[in-house]
Amino acid sequence: MATRIRPVAQPRLPSAPLTYAAQYHEQYSNILRLFFEQLVNIVASLIGRNGGQYVECPNGLFFNTGEQFFAVVNTAYPVAYNQTYLNNAVALQSGSTSRIQVDVSGIYNFQYTGQAISENSSAKSIYLWIKRNGVDIGYSTRANTISANNQYLELQWAFNIDLQAGDYIELEVSVTDTALHLHAETATAPHPGIPSSVMTVNYISPLPDTLPTPP
Repeated sequence: MATRIRPVAQPRLPSAPLTYAAQYHEQYSNILRLFFEQLVNIVASLIGRNGGQYVECPNGLFFNTGEQFFAVVNTAYPVAYNQTYLNNAVALQSGSTSRIQVDVSGIYNFQYTGQAISENSSAKSIYLWIKRNGVDIGYSTRANTISANNQYLELQWAFNIDLQAGDYIELEVSVTDTALHLHAETATAPHPGIPSSVMTVNYISPLPDTLPTPP
């Protein structure tokens, strides 16, 4: 089944003659009939049970195939990505490895997955929070604690946020011990490689008439 709807071209209507001509009116009516039939077919496809397949929405997927270390404790670092898999009107800002920028205003859903690892047996914490256009979003921090040596910690976080066209989002991270970092591995049989970070982004809806006030 096709997943794209063919665009409808504006009809070219013939110029009217100076005197009444049945042939002109028939040609005129046939052109309009064909045009409206195409429009009706498009609307029918969109409102059908599988109409969502024809709707193109902004989306993106970014991941990091490398390790991300943190040299100083209790210091903010942006979560970085070095690979782009999807980028329809959502992309890493030019020159940045952390700023995910949108081209279309709206409400967006961000889903982050990180793979952290502990390198000693001391208790240590990792904090993640949201920055929009370089400004911290209040009450957006998530905390996780890990203590065992060589123990993996999966970080998962999904959130919705309002963005204007040209806005960007970053995840910030800080740790209480430099022996904790975001960990990546190359493929080892039988499993494929492990990314240190993955971020998926999906457009949800247009902006509300009244924008919410960040906490």
